[in-house]
Amino acid sequence: MGVSDTRTALSTQKAKLVAFCDLYDTRIENARKRWGNEIFISKDYNDILSLKNIDAVIIATPDHWHQKIAIEAMNSGKHVYCEKPVIHKIEEGEKLINTQRRTGKVFEVGSQGMSSWGNKAARELIKNGVIGKVNVIEGQFSGAPGVLRPFVAPEEASEESIWWDRFLGNAPKRPFDAQRFLAWRNWRDYGTTIAGDLFVHVIASVHYIMDTIGPEKVYSTGGMRYYKNGSRDTPDVMLGHMDYPDNGYGEFTLSLSANYVDGISKKWGSTDFKIIGEKGTLDVRWDQVILKTLKEIDAKELSMLDNISDGIGEKIVVNRNEYQLNAPKTDKGAHYNHFVNLFHAIHTDTPIAADVAFGVRASAVALLCNKSYEQNKAIGWNSKTLKVK
Repeated sequence: MGVSDTRTALSTQKAKLVAFCDLYDTRIENARKRWGNEIFISKDYNDILSLKNIDAVIIATPDHWHQKIAIEAMNSGKHVYCEKPVIHKIEEGEKLINTQRRTGKVFEVGSQGMSSWGNKAARELIKNGVIGKVNVIEGQFSGAPGVLRPFVAPEEASEESIWWDRFLGNAPKRPFDAQRFLAWRNWRDYGTTIAGDLFVHVIASVHYIMDTIGPEKVYSTGGMRYYKNGSRDTPDVMLGHMDYPDNGYGEFTLSLSANYVDGISKKWGSTDFKIIGEKGTLDVRWDQVILKTLKEIDAKELSMLDNISDGIGEKIVVNRNEYQLNAPKTDKGAHYNHFVNLFHAIHTDTPIAADVAFGVRASAVALLCNKSYEQNKAIGWNSKTLKVK
């Protein structure tokens, strides 16, 4: 993801890459080939933070390093783009928020859907009551199961080429294991399970669209149903349900599920989820929203979409009860727009939608799914104080 983020950031032509950090020699060599020998390269992120010619950093590390590096980056005067989830443990959130407020640095969470045309369109449709009060929002993720066999690391992935102790950081100490380094999302010590990897995308979008700061109750279930070969200690199937209070647009339940042992459904909730209201539904994608209503609707009733940045593209009338609303052809996509928003906030010193508090609140809900799964019970949540009830 770090490579993808960097490529997208550079494609905006609003920034220049001057330094790169990784713990793995192979990735360092790949960086030299990709971006040239003139960039500063180190295995120690502190060397990057000490450079005076850097304005901002992208943090695309394993989850258990996000909060620490972000805090040190802001303290060193750097603006931050941090991949989601921005915290590995719920209690890390408050210090991250306080550091941003004290330093005044711009902080954007890497939930790219937040800057998608589809999210903006859905937000306007909800605000204007087009589908009435919302009661349920649904998102699913699925992936085909892999072949169950022992992990074989690349020959070059060794203790000589990987800074293992630095990778572990505040995680429990253990002997070198290339699989844990290269597939860190599978392990609770470094990742945040299905919820922090996948659910958080939809949670962030829902918080933005519904203009909410979080649920009152979270409960989840699931298990390790397939990958029982020692390649992970996190579930490969998870279902989460989050109950949100009514803030004017409806009291609703966010229902999310993920199945890494489903190669048929081909669902990917972060770019395709459904909002269900009393008058109709929205299928929300990054570049399209499909509106279905109980009663016939006239295109004039959708005029609020003209006010979205760059307006609206083609409106396809399937019938009088269904419209396919498309992003304009000039739209360059959520990833691109997200970095444009970041750089605009840095250059103009203006607020950003996906800021640190937003990122912490979205991440916390994902972590509550994990806590509910581990404790086998529903968990109450105070979104204002970021405390478990």
